[in-house]
Amino acid sequence: MVIVEKNNKMSVVARQSLKYSIVGYFSTLIGILSTVFLYPNDLEFAGKLQFVFQTALLILPVVALGIMHANVRFFPKMSVNNQQQQLFKFSIVFIIANFLIGMGLLMLAVFVFPKLKMTDFWQMSPYILPMALLLALIQLCSKYISIKKRIVVPNIFENVFPKIGMVVAFALFVFYQYSEENSIVLYIGFFVLAFFGMMIYLNRLEKVSKKINFSFLKKEGFGRELMVYSFYTFLGSMGSVIALNIDATMIGELLTFSEVAIYNTSLNLVRMITVPALGVYTISAPIIAGYIAENNMKDLKALHYKTSFYLFAVGAVLFGLVAVGIEDLFALMKNGHQLLKGLNVVYIMGFAFLFDLATGFNGYIISNSKYYKFNNTTTIALAFLTISTNLVFLFWFKMGIVGVSLATALSLTVYNLIKIIFNYKKFGVHPFGVKYLYVLGILLLVLCVGNVLPDFDNKFLSLCYKPLVGLMIFAIGNQIFNIILLKEVLPKSLFKDK
Repeated sequence: MVIVEKNNKMSVVARQSLKYSIVGYFSTLIGILSTVFLYPNDLEFAGKLQFVFQTALLILPVVALGIMHANVRFFPKMSVNNQQQQLFKFSIVFIIANFLIGMGLLMLAVFVFPKLKMTDFWQMSPYILPMALLLALIQLCSKYISIKKRIVVPNIFENVFPKIGMVVAFALFVFYQYSEENSIVLYIGFFVLAFFGMMIYLNRLEKVSKKINFSFLKKEGFGRELMVYSFYTFLGSMGSVIALNIDATMIGELLTFSEVAIYNTSLNLVRMITVPALGVYTISAPIIAGYIAENNMKDLKALHYKTSFYLFAVGAVLFGLVAVGIEDLFALMKNGHQLLKGLNVVYIMGFAFLFDLATGFNGYIISNSKYYKFNNTTTIALAFLTISTNLVFLFWFKMGIVGVSLATALSLTVYNLIKIIFNYKKFGVHPFGVKYLYVLGILLLVLCVGNVLPDFDNKFLSLCYKPLVGLMIFAIGNQIFNIILLKEVLPKSLFKDK
């Protein structure tokens, strides 16, 4: 019975992650197509839409203060007395109350420092602040629904809706002469739809009662424990926001905006290899929390290895296909000769992302245990390490965007190594096995073969056939070494006896 339950959990993880990845790539495709074909029609308004969204994301951790992660962390404990919905409702109240307090503090800051009114943030705050609140509520719903091992529909509301909303708002402004204000309000309206869509979907999965009772906060000092956990998670979130976004900011401040575009184009192309990880981590988080609560290190170790290796193998394939075709892709793009400056960024960040995938959900293990403070503290350290290494490579070595990518890759790798060592010492788990070497060897072979394959005058033909050769090498290698058993990730109906 236990074996059947474990297999069912892995099957759910695989199926939901596959569907999640499909939605993720569809969302990525919308972003790429709109960036190439739509937004150049009015870069200023496109920049305003992106500024509103990115700034709302930046202040999102301040609005939520980590409360959404607490719903996953404390679900095993709250579900014992069927109090999980009360924690969810309290989280909604907490976010709204914290948002109102933040609004009051902002008004006070503007009163004390009137020059703040000159900032773009203040000018766009009527749009940024409501969007930040909506993003916090949407992410709360997404985290809570993930406990039900359902991540595909929330992913549509959380990631696809904003991209569609931006496309619609932009098109109405540029092609149908909607006013700027009405277009941005319409854009925010898509986040309102996403939130209510989340709530309707949640109510279908689990009937949400109208009863509100927050007495659980007073039991055994749980309220204090909840706030402490949420605060440390908030610190970790802020550190992550800085670490993941400081590279582009520093390029813009210290180099040129054209190099920002080159860097981001290369980074976004190679970052596609991490899309499957989003689904795996989201659906695995409640399972990890349950294993840790039960002190079930055996099953935790098995899940850790399987998911980490799956992500590494899939990521290696995707990275190999991107790497062998990237030069031909740049040749077909506008200003491709300038984009070639980011070629080294693709390789440096590609291997950094691969190692990050190989280490799996190290951070989730720590954040769902009693050692969660360590994870958040190291995330803050990651932010400072990223900033300092960027400064060294930019000012001392003067390596430009290559230096920025080296700094980011180095910081990310050190961060992952620290978490690997910590988890091994505290829990006796690590994600590595001999099959990792097989995958790495095949990847290096693909990169070498791709480098010596002949180029056609028709770059589109080269772009098509080089990744195809790489895919064939991966397929043959997988067949020889039995790296990934297709029965574990594809629908079982495909393998039924005819």
